[in-house]
Amino acid sequence: MRPKLYKNLVKPMIWREGPKGLYNQELFWMEGGKDMEGFQGSFAYGFVKGNGKLLPQDGHLIHPFDTVLAFVSTTPGEILTLGATVSIEIGEERELYTFDQSYIIALPKGTQYGNITVSNFDHAFAFYNIYLTPEYSAIEIPSSELKDPVPGSKKYDGYARLYAWEFDENGEILHDGGAIDYDSKDNSGMGYSKAVDKRGVMHPLENCGPGGMGPGNADELLWVFGDQLQGFELNALWGHYHQCGKWHRGGDAHVHPNEEVLCVVGMDADDPLHIGAEVEIAMGEEDERHFASVPSVWICPKNFPHLPEITRWVDRPYAFFVINNDATHDSPWMDEEGNRIEHE
Repeated sequence: MRPKLYKNLVKPMIWREGPKGLYNQELFWMEGGKDMEGFQGSFAYGFVKGNGKLLPQDGHLIHPFDTVLAFVSTTPGEILTLGATVSIEIGEERELYTFDQSYIIALPKGTQYGNITVSNFDHAFAFYNIYLTPEYSAIEIPSSELKDPVPGSKKYDGYARLYAWEFDENGEILHDGGAIDYDSKDNSGMGYSKAVDKRGVMHPLENCGPGGMGPGNADELLWVFGDQLQGFELNALWGHYHQCGKWHRGGDAHVHPNEEVLCVVGMDADDPLHIGAEVEIAMGEEDERHFASVPSVWICPKNFPHLPEITRWVDRPYAFFVINNDATHDSPWMDEEGNRIEHE
């Protein structure tokens, strides 16, 4: 059997305690420098199973790097329904933001935040935190040193937002009060922007067919870009999946000008170490195949060919999220000779 060339780019996620004082539970914790071949990012993925303090365990934090916090539904068919109420304080003004839907929060480096608390718990949901650094660090501010909240402060309005596209009264997709053209971001032929409902949720299987999606793609998908994330060099998606088959039909391999990690995870809070499915991915020009049935990370350096993704079997719905270090998602399909495939 030929040895695997890219096995170093395929990693099972590590279930463990996070940094001291950050979480009160075990979770998947992955740092780019130590665990992901020097990827310029780190992340945590875990579940919320009740009311109480989520993070940090005391006071506030400040990071010397951009940070994104995502709170996401694990309920199939209800990707925006969180299952609880979450509150977070942002800034030394301690502006309070509260939500009960899937939300994503972009915190520019140096932004103080904390006292993330869960209430009105009904059912489990997931969270994942993206740290745009290969090595985690934080300045901790204990509760005893926090300033009093500033009533009426709106300095950080827009940092916390629904994890979905937003539309104006004319049906145009909004950002910062103005319409933008998201079709221009979908320049790869992947076709996700053609299947967005009025809530801003994508339904890839509605665009299933030649040049579009395959039967293994997501039932529901949330995807935001840098201009919705305080201008970060980042786009991030979260999707629910339950069918077997190839994910895309517009091409096989594609590449990105920036590095990314692809993360396949389970949605069962009582069985976090299994995804409930097996997913196959091709890595490199050699079309080397790798398989995951446990939560795993596929690391894709700049301009590294990867895909197709194929779901081989499914016992229960599972999830997939992406951390791509680019404000857009330039991802041209490539033919067998390495040439870009153009789609109408």
